[in-house]
Amino acid sequence: MKKQFTAFMLTLVLCLGLAVPASAAGFSDVPADHWSYEQINRCVQDGIVSGYSDGTFKPGNPVSYGAFSIMLARAFYSDELAGYSDQGTATGETIMNKHGILSGTSRSSASIGASLPREDMAQVMYNILVDKGAKIPSDTEYLQSMGSMSDFYSISAGCRRAVMVCYTTGLLGGQSDGSFGPKNPMNRAQGCVVINRLRDYMGNSGTTTPVEPPVDPVDPSEPTTPTVTELPAFKLEAGENVQQMMNRLNAATPAYTAGYLSNGKPIMEANIQEILNSARESMPEGIRWDTDSFYNYNSPKLFSGPACSSFACGLSDYIFGEDAPVTKHQNFDQLKVGDVVWMKNSTTGYSHAFVITSLTNPYYGSDYYSACDGNSGGEVSWSSQGKYTTFDKPEVASVTYVYSRY
Repeated sequence: MKKQFTAFMLTLVLCLGLAVPASAAGFSDVPADHWSYEQINRCVQDGIVSGYSDGTFKPGNPVSYGAFSIMLARAFYSDELAGYSDQGTATGETIMNKHGILSGTSRSSASIGASLPREDMAQVMYNILVDKGAKIPSDTEYLQSMGSMSDFYSISAGCRRAVMVCYTTGLLGGQSDGSFGPKNPMNRAQGCVVINRLRDYMGNSGTTTPVEPPVDPVDPSEPTTPTVTELPAFKLEAGENVQQMMNRLNAATPAYTAGYLSNGKPIMEANIQEILNSARESMPEGIRWDTDSFYNYNSPKLFSGPACSSFACGLSDYIFGEDAPVTKHQNFDQLKVGDVVWMKNSTTGYSHAFVITSLTNPYYGSDYYSACDGNSGGEVSWSSQGKYTTFDKPEVASVTYVYSRY
């Protein structure tokens, strides 16, 4: 009887061990018919990426510079990574920087948690090919496919070679509409796909034989490239207070799409300047904007307040969309056009919010930034400026924050 029971238990254990979960690595949000099921499984099994404590993988979540750095470190520099006690994203970036893998990307001006755009993904992959000594197509080979990419000239100039090399070798593909979508953020599922492609390419001695570029899959649950639309004017209509104005503008703005501004154009300084110029025309210098409750605005993602706060938050929502995520930081050397700065001074009690309009100033030079604000003497000002060294003062640096939506 004991032997029979033991045999039964062994059979039961074997049967349970052979049972295949209905989702990748048991993740509830990656069913067997998900387009990236096999690729996610492979990366999870190889210890390159893991899921969340709630049993999900969140394949559609954007992958950040830091997250992709540690994924790459696990995939291509595992021996080196093993020498660190800290196995987090900062260590991943340390290893990437040591090998120059983040060179040529926007990481220097973006936070470690910022979403990684497709063109930077290509640059990172290209840098790994170079660092590992893999074969790279000749200029003639990759230039032949340049014309097949409808938005080639929207790729940042410094990333074009990397994009074309990755495209020619099949490491990255175009989108279903024939474009590359250089500013589109990469998500966690796509990150697994491209890492596996890169591993396979390098494992196959990096053949330089051109391949048919694949069409990079898009998760059906994700929004596609938004339609470019003309925004309503940033101004008060008759009888409106500021909250009512922003309610109207927000209602007329298309739903937020990661990597894009409220008008459907990619998040780029030139496109932000275009919206700023339009706002300046409709809300010109000298229009009244003071501390009265008439000017209060409650921004969903930023902060609430009257006067300068309501102007800065309202303009930011107008540019990026009210649902655009916000990164709050104190890296003042990473200021960008369109960022909201809430500057304070713990000694004097000074407190003022403004929007960065240029990283230089036409009158004072590169040591100064330009800004616009409300309640500048009770009015709207498009000619404000400040000196970068102000951020170096301890009484300012400790209590001042930048709110970025890049």
